[in-house]
Amino acid sequence: YSMAMPPSGPDFRDKVVKTVREVLAEMGLQEVFEIKTECPSPHGSLIREQGRKVDVALLDRKGRPYLFLECKWQSVSGSAQDKLFRAVEEARRDRLFGVHSVVVVGGEGFASAIKRWALTEGLIHESFLKDWLREFFKR
Repeated sequence: YSMAMPPSGPDFRDKVVKTVREVLAEMGLQEVFEIKTECPSPHGSLIREQGRKVDVALLDRKGRPYLFLECKWQSVSGSAQDKLFRAVEEARRDRLFGVHSVVVVGGEGFASAIKRWALTEGLIHESFLKDWLREFFKR
């Protein structure tokens, strides 16, 4: 019997990075993209008048942003739920600037109504991430 600690936000981000690496390798794209964590966004923040760091960024060979993945983990009810709304707006803005951008959610702490809203807004639940990435990178 293991008393493992539940994942935290950084642990969840690392899990997302691992999944991205696996899919890129599986599809022969590991040399096409560089993966960066806590990557400064060239677009700044829509909501706050300051810079913004993206949890996971895939950069093309010229170092330009290609795909942003914001990671939101919620193990118990709390503030990450509120941050989802801001993350969705930031992702929309990234797409207006030509960078593919999505929010990946995980954990059991999101209320069912929030989970439904998130999925209808195009957010990706961690359980679908691998399949989503395979479809996204299909050539």
